[in-house]
Amino acid sequence: MSTMSKGAAFLAVVASLLSGCATTFQGSYLVGERYYRADAKSFPVIILSVDGKDTTMRRVLVDPGERVIRVQAPPVPGAAHETATLTLDVKPCFTYYIVAERDSRISAPFTPRVDYAEPIGGCKPGM
Repeated sequence: MSTMSKGAAFLAVVASLLSGCATTFQGSYLVGERYYRADAKSFPVIILSVDGKDTTMRRVLVDPGERVIRVQAPPVPGAAHETATLTLDVKPCFTYYIVAERDSRISAPFTPRVDYAEPIGGCKPGM
């Protein structure tokens, strides 16, 4: 066996071993930022917990499926910190931008909603 064919055989073995170690990413991210910045009634949120598990992450990695997300909106003068929950059916391979929607900039109550669901580049569900 020549040196060239030994090298090719070695590379083929290494490639087959590494392909067995490859994992597929099927998760999604939750982000408490606005995607559409021109919407005057939407505000960024702090994601406090997902499915009852507290988090301090700005980008929260979650598995697909139905998730219960508790968020906090920015405070308004003279009002206590408001929190609310959002139930979301998370699809694999997306980044979900979650915002607080208020009737006005001085209104404390808010409704959390998904501002935009952005596909994650290079992520293919089910592969």
